Amino acid sequence: MLNSLMGQIIQKAYFGCVFFKTDGSSNFESAVVADVNDSFLEITGCIKDQMLNKRLGELSCPFFTSDFPILVKDALTTKVYHFVPSFGRGFHVEAVASGTELAIIVRDDTSMRTAYETLKQKQEQLKTLINATPDLICFKDSKGRWLEANRSNLEIFSLQNVDFVGKDELELAESTLPVYRESFLWCADSDERTWQSGVMSREEELIPKPDGTPRIFDVIKVPLYYDEEKTKRKGIVVLGRDITEQKMIQDEINRQSGLINSLFNAIDDLVFFKGTDGRYMGCNKAFEELAGMSQSELMGKTDHDIFEKSVADEYVANDRVTLAIMQKRQNEEWVQFKDGRKRLMLTVKFPFCGADGELKGVMGICRDITELHKKTLELQNINSTLHETIQKETEKNRKYEQMIFNQKKLADLGNMVSAIAHHWRQPLNALGLYVQDISQTHRDGLLDSEYINGFETTCMSIICGLSSTIDNFGDFFKPESKLITFNVMLEVRDILKIYEAKMAYLGITFRASCVCGDNFMDCGEYVDQLRCRYNEARVEGYRDEFKQGFINILQNAVDAVQEEFESNECLEKIISVSIGMKEDRIEIGIFNNGKPIPAYVAERIFHPYFTTKGEGKGTGIGLYLTKNIVENYMNGRIFFENTENGVCFFISLPVKPA
Repeated sequence: MLNSLMGQIIQKAYFGCVFFKTDGSSNFESAVVADVNDSFLEITGCIKDQMLNKRLGELSCPFFTSDFPILVKDALTTKVYHFVPSFGRGFHVEAVASGTELAIIVRDDTSMRTAYETLKQKQEQLKTLINATPDLICFKDSKGRWLEANRSNLEIFSLQNVDFVGKDELELAESTLPVYRESFLWCADSDERTWQSGVMSREEELIPKPDGTPRIFDVIKVPLYYDEEKTKRKGIVVLGRDITEQKMIQDEINRQSGLINSLFNAIDDLVFFKGTDGRYMGCNKAFEELAGMSQSELMGKTDHDIFEKSVADEYVANDRVTLAIMQKRQNEEWVQFKDGRKRLMLTVKFPFCGADGELKGVMGICRDITELHKKTLELQNINSTLHETIQKETEKNRKYEQMIFNQKKLADLGNMVSAIAHHWRQPLNALGLYVQDISQTHRDGLLDSEYINGFETTCMSIICGLSSTIDNFGDFFKPESKLITFNVMLEVRDILKIYEAKMAYLGITFRASCVCGDNFMDCGEYVDQLRCRYNEARVEGYRDEFKQGFINILQNAVDAVQEEFESNECLEKIISVSIGMKEDRIEIGIFNNGKPIPAYVAERIFHPYFTTKGEGKGTGIGLYLTKNIVENYMNGRIFFENTENGVCFFISLPVKPA
């Protein structure tokens, strides 16, 4: 059989062949091997001598398994896959019978099947991958009919439940929502343009959401051909990415950049950027004027390309220091423009980094301070003489204020003399009684040395008291020319001693109290003994001016209760003075139960020449001077409060440390 030409061809074929002789029945177990080609021996590893003239059931080669005779029957009608476990390989088996001859054709399918399985696995992986990506992926044939599309693509066009394979854009437009029709038509036109160009295209396509909201996609299309001349179309690959958010962000960035650039170029300060290599990366319009070139011309140049060597050396040195210390630095430097102008610039340089934190270079801002420098020099010249001028004017104002104080003292002289007269009346009456008593004692013959000594002691005590009052009165009108430290308590006590008798004469109930921690002292203790633990608290100021201010408030209190008594004779006229300390301040309160101060008066009560008294009864400068003394010369506060029962003025003064 193998001597024929066909036999020779089969012998040299790459597939294996085994020839049997049969008895013509379907029982192939008795079939005897007549011949076998080399390919079969190579494929199966069988030995030819051990096969020839052997029946099928007697073959010991592992290829011929026990069920092989049955497999041959199936192979007569169709191709059979035969897996041999001992080989770990699979074979395709075909059988041809004619009369008493049987031919079995065997092909090793292991490598092909492995390749197929590998290909199938990679196809599954690729399909999984393209379905996982949010980008659009679509494969079309040469007619624009869809062959494959990933899940994202189907979802974009609402085609999840549509059999899309083999359909073109127009057919798909009829299979989904009407809102997509324009997109499909546009896509078909875009495909045709890509085919005609013969190269990859990239365009932005508009694909709406089901509700009509527009979305923008960046679409790449790659045409495929069968020939290098690109005349025979094979297919087209479409890739798309939703860039709606990216476009919105980019539009916002462009808008912000436009605003920043507008602001950047609108400012008069010079602004520039340099890389770590010293080359310019950008600048604003103001710096272009200095450099004498546009930003595009400036890019990539160094200071030595723009400025004179000495100037450039200085700029470069400053840049190096800024980068070395990684801190902001500023310095003043004279800069000469291309048009010859020379200006003094305040230059601030600082290192700047990119979004990744990596050092990128130096940014500089230069401000023209030439005019400021000139004004500073002028101001320095003015300041050199200003101190002396201020001292002269201060002294002049001080003398003027002193003159006003003295004039006010003269205006208050009548009140003080009246108070002294009331204060002297009782001791003078006492002296008169003592004189009458010594005359009567002499007539009675009772005048002796003991009586004379007692008489002398008593009279001298009264005379000393009167003398002390005169001394206090004289001190009040003695001008004070400098700041001194004095005891507020003692000065208030002396004034109260003088006014106490006058208030008693006018029928005014007068109280003075000193709050010393938990202790409370009444008028007598305060005025006569002054045992308050704060009696050493001292303040700094003009003593006599302070006393005059205190008298102003006290006299205003007397006038207020007298005025109220004239309209209400049942009123008990009350004036009280309290003094004490809160932390490091002395607090003095002067209360009267006259009428409250109305709002329109309260607004102007401390203004100069403002008075509510009748013509000829007030100058309108008393409270103004008092406020000026307390607040401008003693660093204190003066204010008043309307209370439920009257008005109280407060003076608060800081204690001068010992």
